[in-house]
Amino acid sequence: MHIDPKVFAASITGFLLLWAFLAKFLFRPIMGLIKSREQEIIATYANAESAKTEAEKLKSDLEQQIANMDAEIRANMQNAIKEAQDAKDSILADARLKYEDILRKGQEDLEREKEKTIAGLREEVVNLSLNAAEKLIGDSMDDEKHRALINDFIDKIGVSK
Repeated sequence: MHIDPKVFAASITGFLLLWAFLAKFLFRPIMGLIKSREQEIIATYANAESAKTEAEKLKSDLEQQIANMDAEIRANMQNAIKEAQDAKDSILADARLKYEDILRKGQEDLEREKEKTIAGLREEVVNLSLNAAEKLIGDSMDDEKHRALINDFIDKIGVSK
């Protein structure tokens, strides 16, 4: 096996020219595309990391807002319960006052009716007594005198009881 130096030199020269041509027109654009793609990937990862950080911040902000809203809702519920309890107490106090007022008025009305009834009965007793005394005595006394005597008698009976 014998190597011809001219063929060898022509092969080397052809190879070097092919290499230079490929380097200029193929390898450089491909390397540029690879570097460009690498930069895009790095930027995408940086954006993804930034978005992840922002999402975590938003998540923590939302959790804080939810906790604040929950506390506010609890406070509002307690205020509403307190207001309802106050309203209930007020309504019960008003009802008690009305009940006591109605009861007092009823007792006053009952007392007035009792006094009217007693006065009516007294008048009836006086009239009956006058009629009975007139029939027994047969003589008519002065009506004013009779009434005074009977009222005095009824008062004495009422005091002794």
